[in-house]
Amino acid sequence: MGAANCSPGWRRAPGYLWNSPFLLLSLASLFWALNPIVGRAARDLLSPLSLAFWRWVVALLFVLPFAWQHIVADRLVLRESWRLLAVLGVFGVGVFAFIVYWSLQLTTATNSLLLQSTMPVMTLVMPSILFGERIRPLLVASATLSFTGVVWIVTRGQPFALHLGGLNHGDLLALTGVFLYSAYATFLRKVPAIHHITLLAVLFAVGMGALAVPYLVSLADSGVATPRIEVISAVVYVGIFPSLIAYAFFNRAVVLIGSVRAGVYMNLPTVFGVFLAVLLLGERLETYHMVGAAIVVAAIFVSRRAAAGQTENRGERKP
Repeated sequence: MGAANCSPGWRRAPGYLWNSPFLLLSLASLFWALNPIVGRAARDLLSPLSLAFWRWVVALLFVLPFAWQHIVADRLVLRESWRLLAVLGVFGVGVFAFIVYWSLQLTTATNSLLLQSTMPVMTLVMPSILFGERIRPLLVASATLSFTGVVWIVTRGQPFALHLGGLNHGDLLALTGVFLYSAYATFLRKVPAIHHITLLAVLFAVGMGALAVPYLVSLADSGVATPRIEVISAVVYVGIFPSLIAYAFFNRAVVLIGSVRAGVYMNLPTVFGVFLAVLLLGERLETYHMVGAAIVVAAIFVSRRAAAGQTENRGERKP
């Protein structure tokens, strides 16, 4: 009787999630928020190269059984677009993950999360530079507002305390990772019509392959370490949640609303990261946390308002 009563709602829930860019990007941001925290915590247990390589091994192992039939069906399209997919997989997946974990050897997870807040601005600029697209002023305003909220949080309500002269090598590496992922998000629109699971499997495989040779060389130099439960837990988490699930959610959201609007949500991992630090590390929740989070949420709603206005304007046009 319980199954009969709950079944219709349960069936609608996955479809609603898959067609809601707000939920898709919010959940992806939550999973990504934990990624630098785990990477920072595991910095003395795993090398950046090892963590990046095994991240994509785990992700590929989980997705491949579901993706194989779709890969076979999409094989002709994959053969025609292999160059684009190779570039996306190497730089947007393999190299990107390595740079992120490398940066966490040299800077804090908080700094890494802060620097990720530049992603909306980069994502806004990239289509204009690469494809000559016009940037809507309201979207620029929403990205700027979102960045302001993040800076307010990490500077404890004193935004002028942030200055570029304080960036270390880890911060610069984190910025490089942001650049790579912004370019990945922009070029994602050029991917041909293939099943979303096919896209995930191919990108994971390419990213893993790009890191395989350097990883094997590192093993020859340092040898194989005895696996520990902390290492296994870290690898399983980064291989499933910020990789398989978050990438799937983000890719789907880009399909629904485009890379520009999706980029505005890329400040949410920083906000989530702060609150997770409060919950997991016992840090105090201050007023500036609440103010900064409110600014970021306001920026997201400004972005959604801009998109709604654009849709209404299109609906008013007559042929």
